Amino acid sequence: MVTTKALQGIPVKAEHTGSAIGSVVSAFLDGSGALQCVLEIDDSVQGAIAGGLVRDGIAADLSMGYAVDVQHSQSADRLVAGTKNTLEVSLVRRGAREGCHIHAYQETEPGLAPGLALCPAARQRGIDATWAAFDLG
Repeated sequence: MVTTKALQGIPVKAEHTGSAIGSVVSAFLDGSGALQCVLEIDDSVQGAIAGGLVRDGIAADLSMGYAVDVQHSQSADRLVAGTKNTLEVSLVRRGAREGCHIHAYQETEPGLAPGLALCPAARQRGIDATWAAFDLG
């Protein structure tokens, strides 16, 4: 998924509903093998609201929406799950899987250069430096 850049350009939604509010810019595996995504949220009203929910720690996790290719097995009389196709990545209050947290967001203030800021939940998990959230060292 990462090596093929399959996530690049995938829509970002809020709670798996409504129109896209952004897209996945890039994805990579951190040192532990966990998938990390960089998302861009658009300047729409819905995007601004979702960004505020991330900033305030209400939307603290990510969740992938996907479709599974189901096929009928010829050797056995049953259905077999095939490949998963990612349809969207959502900002959610609480993800279905452990560890799918939002670590940081880009803070923009009029007249200042953009910078990264830690999400409240990242601070609670003991991450104390913005770039540490991305395990780039």
